[in-house]
Amino acid sequence: MSSKSSGKQDELAAKIQAFRMAADWIPGIKIIQRTEPWENLFICSQGKERYGLSESFFQHLPSHEFRRLVFDPESPDTCLIGPPGAIESDLAIKKFYLRRISHSEEPEMELISVVPILSDQAAFGQCLLIQIVPIDLQAWAAPKTNRIANELSFQKRNYKKFRQLSDRNKEVLALIGRCKKAEEIGEELFIGVNTVNSHKKRIKELLETNDTWELIQYGLAFDLV
Repeated sequence: MSSKSSGKQDELAAKIQAFRMAADWIPGIKIIQRTEPWENLFICSQGKERYGLSESFFQHLPSHEFRRLVFDPESPDTCLIGPPGAIESDLAIKKFYLRRISHSEEPEMELISVVPILSDQAAFGQCLLIQIVPIDLQAWAAPKTNRIANELSFQKRNYKKFRQLSDRNKEVLALIGRCKKAEEIGEELFIGVNTVNSHKKRIKELLETNDTWELIQYGLAFDLV
């Protein structure tokens, strides 16, 4: 082992030890993970208790089981909320997710941060710190937060359909989302009613829906309205 690799291992070991000592009084669940090659390196006591895992079992948990039991960024109930322009496959930047706990009777949310802690992949591999923190929702905040989560989830599920729309389709969809009639849309976009109706027909074909409310949902979720 090279001195550089050994130094990275020592650095990672120091980080894990620090989290092991502080994990009980830092809110939420803390996980340290190496992605290439895949290896679960640390889970705090709160995480072991929540997921019913021993530390040794967790360390040998394959990636697909980790995503099923703990955290899957591609789940419809888990939505990337920042930073602007971030993509889920980019492991080199800090990312934040909002996750809705769908099996709960009351709205429950979690804020999840994924932070690179050792970025020198050539020396040791990409390592991430994953923190899962429950959001304590007050009664007044729960409906708004749940609405945001619904919009983000809808956006994630329907992104591939939405990206098929042309710019003009999106302009028409935005006005549909504002409950404009075909005549009003035509006047605002300087096109005829027949052209508006042709766009509406094409939009419904691409989005695979005849439901006006679902079209409004597209406008809200994709910030057209």
